[in-house]
Amino acid sequence: MSKYNYTAKTARFFRVFLGIAAALVMVFPVLPAASAETLEGDRIIVSLGDSYSSGEGIEPFYGQNEDTSKKVKNPDWLAHRSQNSWSGMLTLPSVSGTMSENRNTHWYFAAVSGAETEHMLHTQKKEYDRDGNSGTASLDPQLDVFDTLGSKKADYVTITLGGNDAGFTDVITEAALGSTYLHTSKLSDKLNDTWKKFYADGGIRDDLRQAYEAISKKAGPQAKILVAGYPKLLDQTGKGFFFSREEATLVNDSVSNFNNEIENLVNACKASGIKICFVSVEEAFNGHEAYSDNPYINKVMLPQSEDLTGFPKSFVSAYSMHPNSKGAKAYAKCVQSKIDQLEADGGESEWMVRTTSDERDIVLVLDASGSMAGAPMKETKKASANFIRTVLKEDASIGIVTYDNDSMMLSDFNLNESYLTSVVQQINDGGGTNIESGLSMARDMLQNSNAKKKIIVLMSDGEPNDGKVGDELISYADEIKEDGIYIYTLGFFENMGGYRSSAQALMEGIASSGCHYEVADANDLVFFFGDIADQLNGQKYIYVRIACPVDVTVSHDGEMLNSSEENLCVRTDFGTLTFEENEDRSDDRTKILRLKEGASYDIRIQGTDSGEMDYTIGFMDENGEYSDIREFYNIVITQDTVIDTVAKNARSTELKVDQNGDGKYDIKYRAKENGTGEVVDYTYLYYIVGGAVAFILFAVVVIAVKRSAKTRKS
Repeated sequence: MSKYNYTAKTARFFRVFLGIAAALVMVFPVLPAASAETLEGDRIIVSLGDSYSSGEGIEPFYGQNEDTSKKVKNPDWLAHRSQNSWSGMLTLPSVSGTMSENRNTHWYFAAVSGAETEHMLHTQKKEYDRDGNSGTASLDPQLDVFDTLGSKKADYVTITLGGNDAGFTDVITEAALGSTYLHTSKLSDKLNDTWKKFYADGGIRDDLRQAYEAISKKAGPQAKILVAGYPKLLDQTGKGFFFSREEATLVNDSVSNFNNEIENLVNACKASGIKICFVSVEEAFNGHEAYSDNPYINKVMLPQSEDLTGFPKSFVSAYSMHPNSKGAKAYAKCVQSKIDQLEADGGESEWMVRTTSDERDIVLVLDASGSMAGAPMKETKKASANFIRTVLKEDASIGIVTYDNDSMMLSDFNLNESYLTSVVQQINDGGGTNIESGLSMARDMLQNSNAKKKIIVLMSDGEPNDGKVGDELISYADEIKEDGIYIYTLGFFENMGGYRSSAQALMEGIASSGCHYEVADANDLVFFFGDIADQLNGQKYIYVRIACPVDVTVSHDGEMLNSSEENLCVRTDFGTLTFEENEDRSDDRTKILRLKEGASYDIRIQGTDSGEMDYTIGFMDENGEYSDIREFYNIVITQDTVIDTVAKNARSTELKVDQNGDGKYDIKYRAKENGTGEVVDYTYLYYIVGGAVAFILFAVVVIAVKRSAKTRKS
């Protein structure tokens, strides 16, 4: 009975199972299609920006074939949105066809020719005058496009922006109509004015950042913002009457610098949490500039039939200096490559997660002012990469800040060496020097850190010309140090010429005790960044400061540091010797020694002139802080004076002084932990007293002999 019931139940079970299986077989072929349809319905690209995004100069434009009376009221035609724009060529997985084939379903096109940063949030006026139809139209703020999405969300936002704020059209017109072949061009002055506007407080750079932030806020946190750069515009050889070689170089270099600044700004926004990345197109356009043999960019053109205005209001077509159909394809290829990359890795290659250390969080604050151009910036990048590589070997996290007129956080705290190094390599130089701004940004970052030790490494090539300066800046740095933040400073004053004492004093005042380093040559930046990195990683140093007028020699293990040599900075395996200028610009510079702790170093000090010497020696504790400072003041120096001492972490430090260079120590000074040097051996005084006593005795004897002689005579 039970066997029969079991078999019957089993049979019923299998019949039910097979029925369910059959149903699933019927359902499953449908499910992927439904899932794909759902996915497809969610995939959206929104394209914003200026004429380089709208497709200016690439006909046909949307609405172009309408009667003139209608198209002057059509926002698409007024914006010169091309049916063959590069953004319309983009594709997304699971969306059939290109974006242009899916307009207003998967692609929302809001770019407007002539747009500036303000037109993201404000209306844009467009003047038209065609076939008896004239007037001024108002186009909606571009960010209003997100309101038309309803409940849908954008996956990507593409944009080119800033070129019109910088006045690219005016620049090109100046180059074409004010050519050096007619008279001296003012192109260089115009470009310089553009950069002043870019770096100014509330200038183009600030406007761009606000635009990116507004886009991110409106699009939502899921949207990935792709900021495409601009191509170099002119063939490098120039073009006869219109452009000289020099003008082509000026324009192209300016575009490259502008791209670098945009990329820096994008990285700063990225570091603040915005999902944004930069897409360069320069390489794709190299050799294909306007007037080249195979151009991707239109040359300067006379007004065209589809321009919003013609003669006499316009002498040059809006099509001029814009990508042609080949250029649009080049743009599309660059941006599509970035989309494919983000689709493949989910954005991990672009947007690193903030990672801090339990032990040490370090902010690298780098000078990106205009005076850093050339070798200083090149060497700074190399040195910073080495610093990152060295520090990350230990338990530490690094953030990166740059400053010029203002500061930018290029990377929040991170442990990824390749990512941090790539951020450093993208730094561009330009603008003024606002050290306060850089320190302030670093301070804000560290106040949100839970690391046991918080560190700022500040690099500068000169004194600030913006923000706090002098004693006010030092006081601000003191406030930061009172928060428990250590400050290391690295001064590079090669470009300041011979007088640099005030800059040195400033950087030393900003630094924590004994934590100011100085570089005489750009090529040495990598070494001193390395020294700081080693110190942060636990290498202890003995710090020695010797204030004039003397020469110093340090001998150890067959090597020697010697201040009398011509090199301004002498380096050995055991330490370094650097110099600081004196306020009176005398030749007797202050000598700074940093010697690796663990050995005994014989130091000989030779007087070079008459004066007084101050000697300071500091020893590090386990936290890397110079907690034991021993100081000697007002030691009398002559050209004959020789002083011997040993730099070693011992209970006391002695200076043995041979005042007259006869090979005998005349006086000895000793200082204990955190003490001031005191005389402990009065040998020199003994000589003086002994000599005086001997002289007196001699005089007494002479007098006695004379009296005795007189007595005999009498």
